[in-house]
Amino acid sequence: MRAFFNARPELAPTPLRELPALARHLGIGRLFAKDESSRFGLNAFKLLGARFAIQTLIDKGDIRPGAVLVCASEGNHGRAVARAAREAGCTARVYMASDAAPARVNAIAGEGAKVIKVEGSYDDAVRGMEADAKANGWTIISDTAWPGYERIPRLIMLGYTHMMDEIDQSLALNEGRGSASTRVEWDTIFVQGGVGGLLCAVASWCAFHRENPKRVIAVEPTSAACLQASARAGQPVAVTGPLTTTMAGLRNREVSPPAFEALLPIVDAFMSIDDVWSDEAMRMLGRPLENDPAIAAGASGSAALGGLIALCRDTSLRDARQALGLTPASTVITIVSEGVTDPDLWQTKLAGS
Repeated sequence: MRAFFNARPELAPTPLRELPALARHLGIGRLFAKDESSRFGLNAFKLLGARFAIQTLIDKGDIRPGAVLVCASEGNHGRAVARAAREAGCTARVYMASDAAPARVNAIAGEGAKVIKVEGSYDDAVRGMEADAKANGWTIISDTAWPGYERIPRLIMLGYTHMMDEIDQSLALNEGRGSASTRVEWDTIFVQGGVGGLLCAVASWCAFHRENPKRVIAVEPTSAACLQASARAGQPVAVTGPLTTTMAGLRNREVSPPAFEALLPIVDAFMSIDDVWSDEAMRMLGRPLENDPAIAAGASGSAALGGLIALCRDTSLRDARQALGLTPASTVITIVSEGVTDPDLWQTKLAGS
């Protein structure tokens, strides 16, 4: 994986932005946000995995120009697959829930993909996509795995780990507090949950670099907290009820079983948050305190920071904060996994108080 990205210097890293005023506001030592709002010309991290996986399959002769590549998506993964497919000389079909935001649908179609709406949730779109792919001999490029379909999701997760290499390199070059360059050591990272692909990649990277132990905290919407429910059960379980969250990229009922199996022993906490916390995070990023840099992030992209804000400001979570070792000496990283994918929603939330 590292050889793939090292051979492509045009695939520049995304910035790691420090938010010192927000860190003071939250009562922690230092806070960094990995800003994925402009990854490789798109506005989400997903192209890291899609491009690496598709190119790997091409190099091995498993995909040839003209192939039809298909996936299910709430928006970001679908757009990434559409872009990577187009660049590889392939065509893409993206299956989406019927209530997907028009801006996300249009962004995918704008990459040249055909969008197919499916009644129901993201998980229903996955099943519809799988059935059509089998019937037509199309190649599935999914970041969700199921029994018998695990290789490509693992390639996608491997591509995601490059984000952690970038973070490590950025902190090694950080100017520090003094005149000389010093490596910044961090202790805690907040990561979006979803089906578990990004979370598994981050936690696996941290586990591999176990000489400097890190705490990994998963964050997902209360109405779609399938990782938290599965962690409590000790096995994958689906959540039920309406998926009412605006965190559309995390709006799934089921985990990816191989990802969940790998991440369960190496994730320190599974948080579920109401939209009020991701809304607050969107505002804190978009209208920053003092001289902190502004980051235009969508609801899902703000979720990890929303989890941190909830831990620091919700008095009912005081014991959890102490158990996770969040103190005025902590150095924390949050993943901002997407930019603005629904402009109307973003404007509405930023206008709130």
